[in-house]
Amino acid sequence: MKLFLDRHKTLLPRVDLIYLMTRVLVLSSICWFAFFGNLPQEDRTVFYIVLGTFIGHLILFCIAIKGKFDIKLAYFSAIIFDVLLIPLLVMYTATYGGAHSPFYALVFITVSVAAYVLTFWFSLVATFGVTFVYFLAISGSLTGEHLFDVSMRIAFIWIYYFAIFYASDYMRRSEKRLLKLFNTLNQRTSELEKSQAHLEMIYENTRILASILEPDSVVKEVMRIMGRILQYKAYSVIFKDKWGNFYYRARFQAGQNNFHLKAIDISRMELVRRVAEMGESIIVKDISNRRDVRPLDKKSRSMMIVPMTSHAHTNGLLTAESDEVDHFSERDLQMLSVVARSAALALENSELHKKTEELTIIDELTETYNYRYFVQKLQEEKRRASRYDLPLSLIMVDIDWFKKLNDTYGHEIGNFVLRRLSGIIQRCIRDVDVFARYGGEEFAIILPQTHREEAAVIGERIREEVEKEVFEARQYGKLKVTVSVGVSSFPENGKSQEELVSIADQALYQAKGEGKNAVCVI
Repeated sequence: MKLFLDRHKTLLPRVDLIYLMTRVLVLSSICWFAFFGNLPQEDRTVFYIVLGTFIGHLILFCIAIKGKFDIKLAYFSAIIFDVLLIPLLVMYTATYGGAHSPFYALVFITVSVAAYVLTFWFSLVATFGVTFVYFLAISGSLTGEHLFDVSMRIAFIWIYYFAIFYASDYMRRSEKRLLKLFNTLNQRTSELEKSQAHLEMIYENTRILASILEPDSVVKEVMRIMGRILQYKAYSVIFKDKWGNFYYRARFQAGQNNFHLKAIDISRMELVRRVAEMGESIIVKDISNRRDVRPLDKKSRSMMIVPMTSHAHTNGLLTAESDEVDHFSERDLQMLSVVARSAALALENSELHKKTEELTIIDELTETYNYRYFVQKLQEEKRRASRYDLPLSLIMVDIDWFKKLNDTYGHEIGNFVLRRLSGIIQRCIRDVDVFARYGGEEFAIILPQTHREEAAVIGERIREEVEKEVFEARQYGKLKVTVSVGVSSFPENGKSQEELVSIADQALYQAKGEGKNAVCVI
């Protein structure tokens, strides 16, 4: 059975000191009676003994206040001490003794302590005990005329006890509520500080996302943020292609990352499609009995799905899983939403960067590489051929009588012929070959690891395919176009890219000089 009330925390930490001061005042009154009171010698001896024990008790109480031992034991010993002390003081004050002794007031201090530190039943027993020993102490001198006064004193003692007990109990309950409120406030403040630090970390990492211009690097950074910073147990990046199909672009499951593409059976992941269509994030508190979503981890019990939306367009989703039911909060959803928005913007930026980069190297009319890219690639391929002793060939193609065609039919038909011609040449070359518009009606083709004879064959194939092609020129009817082709090779025709271009040019003009619609190899 519990003896003491909880006093680990209090808004009145100086109560112990206040009680100590009252004990000092009691000590002063005892000293006054011991040294200046009209007491017989034998009573003085008793008072000296009481005085000594009281001083010893105060010393122990001071030691307890300093934390040398439990203060509760000091209070309990004070109550026991008072039960013995009060009747002695009442009996041995001869002049004021018996029912008239002023030391009966010490009962109120003892009752206050009992009501403050003990539980109800124990404080009730302590109050009854101190009242009983007080009554015994005065019973010898009790007369009829004192009965009313003594009854009033005892009644006031009990009224005082109940008042102190309920006041202290109310104060203690209020303290508990207030301390609980303070603890909650401190906890919320701590959580807010952690959340703020977490958000700052996420924003810093999403800022890094904005500077990444490669889609694959964006995906890897998003996976790193979800794993190392948000510390999800299982998570994924889902993309949607232009036909509306969903697939895993990256996922973390079974303790490792997987960046291999994996198609998603949307009939088993209907929730993913709905979230993508609505463009709104969702928390699934319990996925155990759901048939519209399949987690990455079989142990997962709750899930978040957040769309990657930029400019009202959803191009993918982020998912996060937990093995606890109802694990994710609105704050978790907000965190992942920040990452999703940043990822969407980063992917959009990388796509724009890719298109911009393509515009700088792609000829707008023919959709082939431009002269700038041709020079760069020829330099790279020439360097590689020299380092590894590999063959390299170059083909130059020029449209015959193109100026006459432009003057006769106009530039619109001329542009149409250029576009059709680029398509024909594309069909005649390999994927590894680099096809570029060299300028005007002239095209260049870099053929890595290709000997002169093989290049001549490809050049002849181009010439034949163009000659066979019929160009539908709208109101002008059908047109026939031919090309002249020049071929040069490394190392036969020079050691530098300039020499390769110069020799190919010479071969091209030699083909034109020999009647056009021909392939010339020098």
